[in-house]
Amino acid sequence: MLSKIILCLAALLCMTLPHFAHAQISSPSDLSNLVFWVDGQDINGTGIQPADGSVVTTWVDKSTGGNNLTTAAGTVTYEATGFDGINPGLRFPLIARMAAAKPFASDYQNEMTVFFVNANVTATTNFSVNLNGTNTGNNSTNGRFSFHTPWGTTGLVYFDGGGCCGSTRLSGASPNALTETTLYTGLNDEPGNQQLFRIDGQVFKGDTTGLNANVSGGIHIGDTPNAQQYDGRFAEMLIYDRALSLTEIRDVECLLMSKWKPSDLPSDCTPSIAAKKTVEPWNPTGLTPYSLPGNDVTYTIEITHENGPDLDSETVFLVDSLASETIFYNGDVDDTGPEVNPVGFSNNGSGLTFDYATDVGYSDSATKPTDMSLCNYVPSVGYDAAVNHVCIKPTGTFNSGTPAPSFAIFFRTQIK
Repeated sequence: MLSKIILCLAALLCMTLPHFAHAQISSPSDLSNLVFWVDGQDINGTGIQPADGSVVTTWVDKSTGGNNLTTAAGTVTYEATGFDGINPGLRFPLIARMAAAKPFASDYQNEMTVFFVNANVTATTNFSVNLNGTNTGNNSTNGRFSFHTPWGTTGLVYFDGGGCCGSTRLSGASPNALTETTLYTGLNDEPGNQQLFRIDGQVFKGDTTGLNANVSGGIHIGDTPNAQQYDGRFAEMLIYDRALSLTEIRDVECLLMSKWKPSDLPSDCTPSIAAKKTVEPWNPTGLTPYSLPGNDVTYTIEITHENGPDLDSETVFLVDSLASETIFYNGDVDDTGPEVNPVGFSNNGSGLTFDYATDVGYSDSATKPTDMSLCNYVPSVGYDAAVNHVCIKPTGTFNSGTPAPSFAIFFRTQIK
């Protein structure tokens, strides 16, 4: 389970969430000009994965371009837990490679942004990713657009965004171990006079040049036929046919890091979650529609996942601390209505499930609980003034999406 942060809203509601990415997107396709997207968590593009250990000949492009990667040499296999013993991916042994047609409108492209996640098994002199086929030349008009991740046993990583190998090359010592899961970002922007090479969502290298790169050879990952071999795994790859802004780059990086390497999320990566609390008089007869002493009110707390990736399973924990002038009602929250418990739950595409018996707890402590284990007070039937906090922990993964998924919980109190 991921590390957690505590988010308190209006001093009344605390929400325990995983330390997730500051991604204002829930999918790479939320940003315009996505022209290529292959995902190790959805090899077939259908949500149905291959069998563990099976041979994969097609890695489906989930963008609108339809440029599927297909095996060009060797044998590529699917590993259900190939990345860190947790996440799925494709295994590329020596000689194995996959290729796809160029995703761009022309043979030359002067701005693009590339993201990919991979991990080496052994050190090789590799062109692990190339956007001009298997071209390893240094001609600026028809050369490589490639990444070495890293080059042999040197520990050096390289980004050549069109041709090679002088002032336009970005390179440096990798900050990661050879076999570590790593996110690489490469930006080439000739109109904007910049190139960027980023690793794991962090600044790595950059310059003030840009190239009109030859990309006619298409996408290539894995081995190359002229002895530049690759031995490792791929998890995901994205290409946009424009230069993303730094904010957009960070959004994508945080999305990918939260998915493939949550232990190394940048420190400022946080979720975008909204909480709204409303109070309405409980007025089943229509005679006392006022919030007056002796009357009941219904509290409703709505939580909306505005944007960002899915929130990790079993990590949503809410605590509502009752106002001192109210008394919790431990009875049927809507009397003769459809509910039968003191706390109700409504769902709007959140993906969460709710079971009152296991997902609700109470505390009579003066201190706000920070974990469900601290919510072990058993309230008396009817109005119980000893209840200070209502704790809710629905199960499952809090989905992202459009429109924004949400859920709400509601209960009654009496005004003293």
